[in-house]
Amino acid sequence: MIKVVVTDLDGTLTRGDELSAEALGALDAVRRDGMLVVLATGRIQSELEAAFPQISRHVDAMVLENGAVGVVGNTTIELASPVDEDVVREMAARGIPFRRGQGLLATTTEHSDAITSVIAEVGSDCQVVHNLSELMVVPAGTTKGTGVVALLRRLDLSRHNAVAIGNAENDIALLSVAEIGAAVADAVPSLKRHADAVLSHPNGPGVAELLAKPYVTGLQRWCPSRHWIRIGNYDGPEQVPATVPGSQARILVTGPSGSGKSYVVGLMAEQWILAGYSVLVVDAEGDHAGLSRLARVRAVDAAHHLPAPTEVAGMLEHNTSVVVDLSALNESSRASYMSRLRLCAEARREERGYPHWIVLDEAHLLRHEASLGWAHRGGYVLSTFVPAELPDDELEQCDVTVVLPDVDVGGHISEQPRRFATLELEGGPARPFTMGERITAHVRHRHKYADKTLPESRRFYFHAEAPDAETAGTVREFSHQLAWLPPDIVEFHAERGDFSRWFRDTLADSDAADEIADAEEHLAAQRAATIERVRRRIIETVDRRYALDAGRARASADEGEVHGAVGSR
Repeated sequence: MIKVVVTDLDGTLTRGDELSAEALGALDAVRRDGMLVVLATGRIQSELEAAFPQISRHVDAMVLENGAVGVVGNTTIELASPVDEDVVREMAARGIPFRRGQGLLATTTEHSDAITSVIAEVGSDCQVVHNLSELMVVPAGTTKGTGVVALLRRLDLSRHNAVAIGNAENDIALLSVAEIGAAVADAVPSLKRHADAVLSHPNGPGVAELLAKPYVTGLQRWCPSRHWIRIGNYDGPEQVPATVPGSQARILVTGPSGSGKSYVVGLMAEQWILAGYSVLVVDAEGDHAGLSRLARVRAVDAAHHLPAPTEVAGMLEHNTSVVVDLSALNESSRASYMSRLRLCAEARREERGYPHWIVLDEAHLLRHEASLGWAHRGGYVLSTFVPAELPDDELEQCDVTVVLPDVDVGGHISEQPRRFATLELEGGPARPFTMGERITAHVRHRHKYADKTLPESRRFYFHAEAPDAETAGTVREFSHQLAWLPPDIVEFHAERGDFSRWFRDTLADSDAADEIADAEEHLAAQRAATIERVRRRIIETVDRRYALDAGRARASADEGEVHGAVGSR
């Protein structure tokens, strides 16, 4: 969803010294539709106002001096520290002509070598930026891109909701930070190589062309390939990355219970979060608490306190994500809250452009929800083991499908689910891939398996000599059966570490596994200590009853004499 338009000035909005009426009309139109328009230029504010006094009437904010200065309304904002005064004095001393802004020094390219020499001799942390025939000296690391990001951050807007357009070398950084970067038809070749889209028209008509594109107006969902995230590798010797869009897509994740849906959903979510997208995870079964370990991720747990959906939506900022754990609620309450939260999240999206992703785990809970016209919206992950129960319009609009196979490892309970699936992109063939490694832990919440039956291959199998050779397919069954097991069967499994292994490898509950492992180790230590006590008591009883104490003492004395004699030789 595009909420911000960032445009260069010279050669983009202008042709020669004239502003393009066509471009200004297009900018005014998108502003009326609710988009924010930002002008990004290398010009100094006083020079800009002198040359184009009317420009401020067509934009909402400005990034000036190649990213060093911002202007919002009547407020001027320093976005970078000014150029070192030593550079200013040395350039003046050498007679190099320049114009001074709040953050940069402006001159022409003919003085490039002399300025480079000054910077090197002074030892200043500055950089030289070319813009066609113009040359700017700016603080190191300052670009139009850094300036736009800093300005949007102050406005609580995201660069992932921005489209940018330019024509010259200093626009490369600008296009790189926007979700979509476009170059006008007569842009320099280096900018065209970095652009996501090269327009058919030059300067002003090119701006109007871009703003009429369906991916700007919202009629088409498009995420440039440079923003796609990697979730694994396709099968084959080449190890081709398996990627999904960073934004705008509708993704269906489906597979049987226990097949790894939550793992791959969490993998995608963490990659989006790390890329700076805002993600709302509606976690019906408590699988995604681990995501809260990432920076700027807030966790809400219904077991402790569940805020109103409007309050949760208000927690979302341009680079903040929220995980809402609903596992403590019953199914009807989860469905009701999920539906209301979705409504509030969409309202937030309409206003601010984020969350960029709404992740609905156990999305079939929406099966009774009336269609609200959101099926065409991008930025959705629908995860379910019963896709047929999703509303038809939700299912039909999914353009990415991840299918996980049934888990049937057919072996010991410690074996982990295989992390592979198939990935289908926009009606293409389903290609098998192996999932990548998670950064955050995949935590299956204690509510998840309390009453959910596991596949046979992942149940806990008690020793064959246990009464009726029971198996536990849920945590509740495990707890009940353990309470009735004979001590020797409990000891058998505890000595082998079977209990902690099942919780760690099958249920992926490392916290419970650590506590149980501690109990297993305590039993082993106690058993060893008990054996030693029994050993000592038996020896003491035998020695006392058969008068072996005296004999043992004489034997010890004789042994001492022998050792003494040997030592004196």
